[in-house]
Amino acid sequence: MSNNKQTDAPQFIADLSGGNFAQQLGIAISEVAQGVVANGKKGKVQVTIDVSHIGESNQVNISHTLAYVEPTAKGKRSEDTTSETPMYLNNDGSVTIFANHTKQLYEQFDKA
Repeated sequence: MSNNKQTDAPQFIADLSGGNFAQQLGIAISEVAQGVVANGKKGKVQVTIDVSHIGESNQVNISHTLAYVEPTAKGKRSEDTTSETPMYLNNDGSVTIFANHTKQLYEQFDKA
């Protein structure tokens, strides 16, 4: 599969949980950075992505976890959230929210 197209990572992140994951990630990064600067201690933002096959199709289930530890004056505050998003493994090797063969449907509407 080395000759295949790679997944568009920014779009992939934007598609997780309908855009909620990207928003949560941005909030987590900001909160942890603020805690680090305010308290002089290390913080941590961790993203875990697990991929599993859905049935006999070209679909995969993306389980995505966002966990972070924000330093505080007297310790730390942590939070984690996990969600799932079904996606497609396309013939070109890319992983997208919509199968690539449906792209032509949207192009027809754009021409009208």
